[in-house]
Amino acid sequence: MKFLLLIFVLGMSMFAQGLHYEHEFNKALQKARGQNKKIMMMYSAVWCPECNYMKDIVFKDQKVVDYIQKHFIVLTLDIQKDKLPKGFEYIGIPTFFIIDKNATQRYKIIGGNKASKFLKQLKALK
Repeated sequence: MKFLLLIFVLGMSMFAQGLHYEHEFNKALQKARGQNKKIMMMYSAVWCPECNYMKDIVFKDQKVVDYIQKHFIVLTLDIQKDKLPKGFEYIGIPTFFIIDKNATQRYKIIGGNKASKFLKQLKALK
């Protein structure tokens, strides 16, 4: 019985979709222009528990994934390791910048949230 449950869980995980992340601003911008989407840029760090919660839990929630994939190119940048684009200031992490295809910041979300609340925040950014 345990073996069958393990096979079922592994099989389901193969079909679960996660987000695809870009790690370079200009590449994300090029994709956003080509796909007529905005960029959702996340500043994070490996040591940040709230950032890890967003990536490991919230960004694996299928409703969140579906909405983000439909509307955004996801760019994630580590504040300690990656080159951060000029003009996008932050105080704490995670910080999410919603950027249009002209590289203009439209919105900023500071901090993480549970999946349903984060999705509600994104949907309110029309």
